[in-house]
Amino acid sequence: MKSIGLWLCMVAAAAGCTGLAKPDPELYPAPPRDAITFWGHACVYIDVGGMGIVTDPVWDKTRFQRSRRLPAPPVESYAHARVVLVSHAHDDHLSPATLRTFPKDTVFLCPQPCVEHIDDMGQRVRAMRPGDTFEAGEVRITAVMAHHPGGRYGLFAEADGNALGYVIATPAATIFYSGDTDYFSGFSDVGWKHDIDVAILNVNGHLPATDAARAAWALQAAVVIPTHWGGYKYWVRGGNKRPRDRETIERILGERYHVLEVGESLPLASPIFRHGRPTGTPRRRRADRASLDRAARL
Repeated sequence: MKSIGLWLCMVAAAAGCTGLAKPDPELYPAPPRDAITFWGHACVYIDVGGMGIVTDPVWDKTRFQRSRRLPAPPVESYAHARVVLVSHAHDDHLSPATLRTFPKDTVFLCPQPCVEHIDDMGQRVRAMRPGDTFEAGEVRITAVMAHHPGGRYGLFAEADGNALGYVIATPAATIFYSGDTDYFSGFSDVGWKHDIDVAILNVNGHLPATDAARAAWALQAAVVIPTHWGGYKYWVRGGNKRPRDRETIERILGERYHVLEVGESLPLASPIFRHGRPTGTPRRRRADRASLDRAARL
């Protein structure tokens, strides 16, 4: 009976029919103004002047091979969300059921393979390609390349635009959200073209500790926030309650590495964005391209 129950759970998870996790307003109070707030797994809430930008929200109780270990944010906590950034179509990053709980004037930016899963949301869905931009108030969002499978059940990584990262330029700070990606030359491309203050990196099997550190140097980011942890556990193995390889990354990056607990926030105007930059790369003076290419080869 136990094996039958497990099989039924797997079928339900694969079908996406298990519902959303119970909300918890104490763990997820209304996010503070002008701050980055971590909501577990790959989800962060970025408030810019009262407008919310959310990365890869998934509140499903179960996903394929995963079950959620956290409650979900209540809808009141993201009542001011206006833009959702979806990095790719894997089910721990794209949840149609979750997206339908967002305010009706929310715009969903995503790569093309995601569109078929949420096209019933109509004009609110905007397919993005690397280099495309979207502006909302004082915020400018630029889609950038990721090296990762883009399809719902994709297994083979490519830098083909079917999976994306995003650069979020705000009046106070410029933020890079990696999405899921392997380490590749795209990191130095972003570091060359944009003044990145904060790098939000999905540290996981695709971007392990040493590659995450290489990415931070290529991006010239003053602060690195690790994500892709805490939200889900695997049925076959325990999953990650804590950030992966924390000691290794802290040893390499030092004070630039900044772990946010679930529900914790970092102000966009934090002074560490200015004082945590690599030696020789102060704000608004980027390193030359040759040095970035050297970082990419480390």
